[in-house]
Amino acid sequence: MGNVLYDHLMRLQGFRATQNIVIVSIDDRSLQELGGWPLQRKQYTKLLDRLSDSCCRPKAIGFDLLFLDSTSDDMDLARSMEHHQTVLPLAFKVREENPSALQVTHPVDPLANAAALGHINLSFDADGVIRGIQTHEQDWLHFSLALHAKEESKSAKSFSSHEYRRFRMVDPRIGFPMISLVDAIDSHISRTLLKDKYVLIGVTAPSLGDRYPTLYSGKNNASTPGVAILASVLNASLNNALIDEATPWTLFGLTLIPLLAMLQSLVLFQPRQALILAATMMLGGVLMSYALLTHADYWVDPVPFVLIAVLVQPLWAWRRLEAIVDLVEDKAAYLQQFQSTKRASQTVAPSREVVLQYAKLLDHAVDSARAELDFLSAIVNEMPDAVLIFDAQDKLLLSNQRVSQLALPNLKTGDHLTEALHQLGIPPSAVANSKHEKNSPKAQALFQLTTLLGQRDFVLKTAIIDSQIGSNFRLLILMDITELRQSQTQRDRALQFLSHDMRTPIASIMSVTRKSTELANASEQRKKINHHAQALLHMMDDFILTISAEASQYNVQLESLDNVINDS
Repeated sequence: MGNVLYDHLMRLQGFRATQNIVIVSIDDRSLQELGGWPLQRKQYTKLLDRLSDSCCRPKAIGFDLLFLDSTSDDMDLARSMEHHQTVLPLAFKVREENPSALQVTHPVDPLANAAALGHINLSFDADGVIRGIQTHEQDWLHFSLALHAKEESKSAKSFSSHEYRRFRMVDPRIGFPMISLVDAIDSHISRTLLKDKYVLIGVTAPSLGDRYPTLYSGKNNASTPGVAILASVLNASLNNALIDEATPWTLFGLTLIPLLAMLQSLVLFQPRQALILAATMMLGGVLMSYALLTHADYWVDPVPFVLIAVLVQPLWAWRRLEAIVDLVEDKAAYLQQFQSTKRASQTVAPSREVVLQYAKLLDHAVDSARAELDFLSAIVNEMPDAVLIFDAQDKLLLSNQRVSQLALPNLKTGDHLTEALHQLGIPPSAVANSKHEKNSPKAQALFQLTTLLGQRDFVLKTAIIDSQIGSNFRLLILMDITELRQSQTQRDRALQFLSHDMRTPIASIMSVTRKSTELANASEQRKKINHHAQALLHMMDDFILTISAEASQYNVQLESLDNVINDS
């Protein structure tokens, strides 16, 4: 798939041919007019001799023809080649004793000595398409590179190592300037087009079969002549546009980095965001490869990352869906264990789809739990006392409507405990400050606060509540005891009235009648008055003692032992 993407990107770029390369074509017309295949070598000699004039002398000439058999015309052709910068191809045969090794076959001696040599071995990719070349084959430079080096010796140094290099294939439909061999020999005008050009002489006649698959073969429904492939390699060399291919380790590193980022996004982002990021990264990988291919002549195959990303996305979606189904099943079963208060008792409609079935169970359980929570929230909200609940960080979680009646309309969820106490006018010392006090008895304190109803008396009760989820909650309850305090005040006044205001006149009556009753002639009425006064006084003392004993708190005070004995 990487090669397919490469072909599309190369065709998208549309690399064009330089005008410095001209192909002299051995086409069907040349074969017909010059005597059929193989052509006599004197025809090539005639062409080289006529190209020796200054009006049409090329920079270098490359023969995409194998001269392996000796003929009588070889010496003349060799002498003509010596007047030009000429390159001839080598042939390679498989050794019979070692099939993995290749045996070099040189052109015939006169020609091999008159020209430079280069290999024309084809490098087919796994899909059978030619996209690159081996710069060297058994220390022999490639034919097209040798042709470039023949005219510019410095370019040969660029290919001192054995390596595979891709080249930019020129669309054969546009192709290079092409002249028929018969026209190049007979037409002076045609020969003038070859001046200062790199000339490649090769076969283009379809009947000779020198054609090979390239990235344009499928698009054009025709294979490409070998001489056109060599021209494309020379064209890439002249433009310094041979393509380096990323090594496996480089490709592994460039694939691993975005892959790790994509895997991290699957965990941190929502599914839609992770999918958008993965699609963006895949598109970015393709665009980056195209940019490197276009501007840096460097090919990084993005297909491995794209394939892994396309594979990981559904696998992760399947794993996430399976985990959600398991979680929904467990939580739905857990919530169904609680006894419902009959506020969400509707039955669950069955479904054929497993995920929808569990989703309906969870939806039913959530409705039941929400009904329970609404019920509890209604209870808390309707409590006659002001209730405030704070979390482990002393942030307000919940408060009922009674709190807003205490002139605290600005208190809202999330406010800190100190801010709430400040608005209430309660000192922070009245509230437990540490969580280790959660096992102590519930603390309470008395306060008088200014509310919308005026000055009111409150009892502040605080407690630390343990939670099964591992956090502790602080509960504050403000109980309005204004009426109780008023009743207490009235009771204290009644006791004061009984103990002082009523005891004084009774004591006076008793002191007056006591002396009279001690006389012998005391009347019976005065004795009764004294007796009833003493009974009333004892009754008042008992009542006061009983009321004092029922007090919520006892105050230590000094008392005479005689009085205690007398009371006993």
